[in-house]
Amino acid sequence: MAGPQPNPQPPANPQQPYGTQNAPPQFAPRMPRREGSTAPKVWGIILLILGGLGLITLIMNVATLMGGGMTASSFSFNMTPEAKAELDRVAQTVTDSAMTRWTFWLNSALEVVIACVSVVAGYLLVIRPKASGRKMSVARALIVLLALPIYGYESMTAVAQSTEMVAKLQNIQIKDALAQQEKTNPSKNKVEKERREREVTQMIEGMQPLMRGAGYGAVVLTIMGIMIINGILLFSMTRPKVKDYMDHVGEETAGAIPGFDPSMGLMGPPPGATPPAAAQPQPPPDQPS
Repeated sequence: MAGPQPNPQPPANPQQPYGTQNAPPQFAPRMPRREGSTAPKVWGIILLILGGLGLITLIMNVATLMGGGMTASSFSFNMTPEAKAELDRVAQTVTDSAMTRWTFWLNSALEVVIACVSVVAGYLLVIRPKASGRKMSVARALIVLLALPIYGYESMTAVAQSTEMVAKLQNIQIKDALAQQEKTNPSKNKVEKERREREVTQMIEGMQPLMRGAGYGAVVLTIMGIMIINGILLFSMTRPKVKDYMDHVGEETAGAIPGFDPSMGLMGPPPGATPPAAAQPQPPPDQPS
């Protein structure tokens, strides 16, 4: 006679009597940001912007030197032909003076080099990161700092000549306006005419120091800003963490699929996920003896 039958334990989940077949995947935790990766990205964008603006400015300067059909008198209205001709002559004199200075050509060549290096360095920092991008950024900062004396001298000379040119242009415009006023409203006598011309001359001479001082101050502030920006760039690109990141960023395999075997397809679960639990069949109940 058969003995008592044992009571089998009911499965924990009646819908899955053989255990959990498909365990929910455990995704890998979010990878922390690599140390030294922020500075190259930020400076890469800044260098691309500065390089693009530099190239645009150079193209505009070349177009101005070549004429382009525009003259100083193109923006002067209500002037006699003689006054417009004098304006063009003064402006051409300043342009010719600049083109005879070797510092002008050296400064222009350095601006071309700096703009091109900035674009390439920015490209190699943020778009296609490579170790050479950091080296070009350091070279860019050093070139700018070494070129500051040439830039400062040329800028100060340009400010002095521009101030003188503006004063002459204003003198021409005001004298032309006085001449036209004399035609419509003649002075009562020679003394009154001389008084008008003297007031105009004193006003122009009084404005020259202010204009020259404002120009020199703008150049000094610009040089200080250039030194600060490139000093920070040089400091950032020479940090050990940034150097280590840029030296190894090109060694990583881009676009690799984790766990991929060309002959077997995808092997294994995604990173951080555990394989699904194998089916655990329950042992059959004891047979009667």
